[in-house]
Amino acid sequence: MKPAETRSDNELIQRCLGGDQDAWKDLISQYQRLVYSIANQFCPQPEDASDIFQQVWLALYQHLSELRNVQALPAWLITVTRRQAYAVLQARRGSEQLDEEHLDEAVEPAVPVSQIAREHAIERALEQLTERCRSLIDLLYFHADEPSYAYIAKKLDMPVSSVGPTRARCLERLRKLLG
Repeated sequence: MKPAETRSDNELIQRCLGGDQDAWKDLISQYQRLVYSIANQFCPQPEDASDIFQQVWLALYQHLSELRNVQALPAWLITVTRRQAYAVLQARRGSEQLDEEHLDEAVEPAVPVSQIAREHAIERALEQLTERCRSLIDLLYFHADEPSYAYIAKKLDMPVSSVGPTRARCLERLRKLLG
């Protein structure tokens, strides 16, 4: 987690600890995709993933004041989500013992947890870019139709010759945010 991200999370956490319900909504909004993505990898049934999601946020609510390092919040959420998934799977399997260390292999997630964590970090870094950079990166890398520089220039109201250099600057900012 980078300094701007940490500062934002620090502020949210302080507001949460102060009882600000809007801060809780914002914190959940920032991390809901991370928690759901991991829950869905281990327990693809929607009701199980929803139960895990609720348990994770309840655990955070109960232990937020104990969080010593705000930078550890994503890792904490990942760990608690995995443990909650483990509990759900263990309950489903009954007496068959499932070793938590082998949870990944036991349920064979389609997407590794490390990849989900990396995608979350990229999403958070993208949120810190300017609107222009986010729009440019979105058009260049997240559109299946692969728009031309001419189309992008028109859409972003910039000269075609500026698309490449602007892309390079935006990607450099993104690299710095990602560390």
